[in-house]
Amino acid sequence: MGSLRRNLLLGIGGAAAAFALTRGDGPAPVAGNVGSVELTATRATELSPPPPPPVVDPTLVLERVERQGDRYVAPTRDGRTAVLTLDVRLQEAAEKVLERARAPRAAIVVTDRAGRVLALAGRRTADPRGGPDGVVDHTLALEPWAPAASIFKVVAAAAMVEQGARGKDRVCFHGGVRSVMESNLTDSKQDRRCEDLSYGLAYSQNAIIAKVAHQRLEPGQLADAAARFGFGQPLPFPAPAAFGTATIPDEKGVPFGRTAAGFEGVTLSALGGAVLAGTVAAGGQAPAPTLVAGYLDGEELIPAPPAGAPRQVLDASVAAEVGAMMAETCRRGSAAKAFAGRERIPDVQVAGKTGTLSARDPDYIQYSWFVGYAPADRPELTVSVLLGNAELWHLKAHTAARMVLAEGLRPRPGS
Repeated sequence: MGSLRRNLLLGIGGAAAAFALTRGDGPAPVAGNVGSVELTATRATELSPPPPPPVVDPTLVLERVERQGDRYVAPTRDGRTAVLTLDVRLQEAAEKVLERARAPRAAIVVTDRAGRVLALAGRRTADPRGGPDGVVDHTLALEPWAPAASIFKVVAAAAMVEQGARGKDRVCFHGGVRSVMESNLTDSKQDRRCEDLSYGLAYSQNAIIAKVAHQRLEPGQLADAAARFGFGQPLPFPAPAAFGTATIPDEKGVPFGRTAAGFEGVTLSALGGAVLAGTVAAGGQAPAPTLVAGYLDGEELIPAPPAGAPRQVLDASVAAEVGAMMAETCRRGSAAKAFAGRERIPDVQVAGKTGTLSARDPDYIQYSWFVGYAPADRPELTVSVLLGNAELWHLKAHTAARMVLAEGLRPRPGS
């Protein structure tokens, strides 16, 4: 029951009036020394508790991304419609490349220099051997489902440069084509060949990377560089996403050398790969990846809040040294066939890093990686390609990356 509101009488007679109200006899005139006043009782309006504030959950429902004219939109969990930063031409190009690759699992991410995501594509097949019948799965671009492989050599190279190494440093070595052994870590009579550190990154020469890491780095220094790039750190994004993970051995030795070379202990997502490449491209500053341009209010677009400021990961001089080594990968190294051969992008130098690692998960899968940016001297686009190829494969990641970059850098009508 509600409470009673009483108009109190001044002067005498208040008790009598209150008694009448308590009995329920209704209003009664009461005489007092200030005149006659009518006291009334009314039931107060029952007040409902205020409604709870609306739940604001900007998480995108990527399963419902759709194209509307010249843009892509997706609903958010709180019922809004987000307009995405995806570029129609690049998004379609990335999806077509994945269809051509026919990999059991694959992903492509393209960003601009500011971190805006221009393509976010993922594809999987029910058949572990891959094939033409695949379905869209954007989570494959956001989750670290694959080992980082030799992409982690970029992190190791950055840590080495921070400790005084340079791309032109000569390193004598032996072996290291597909493994890292104890004999690779120190100078020995077996070291009958000498190349520079830039060669080690460009060709993914494991013995060079492991040896320089053993000689130049403490485990904590490599772990610090990995954390600054984003490994093991939250990745702000409007959908569930992770950069990757890194478990760095506490002591030097073969496991530490293998980790520096990317054999074990590190995973990476395709989005994380784009951020990694974008960090080097932007002079050591990691751009915040952005996928939402704004929200629709009827026909009006309300711009999304600005992305956070870039994080300083490397000194600009360190990023420039690593970037020069990555350019060698595409000029003469493991990606030269795609970027320096007959099908190269005319008048464009690309900087990048390849990675390859095979496993059974439980079926045979070969992880083929490429992360990079172009043009190397004035970056406009970064690209990250991850193909989980079966034994019978159709594309390698560096070739897929060239196809996407060629489309993204192609002049547009009216430009």
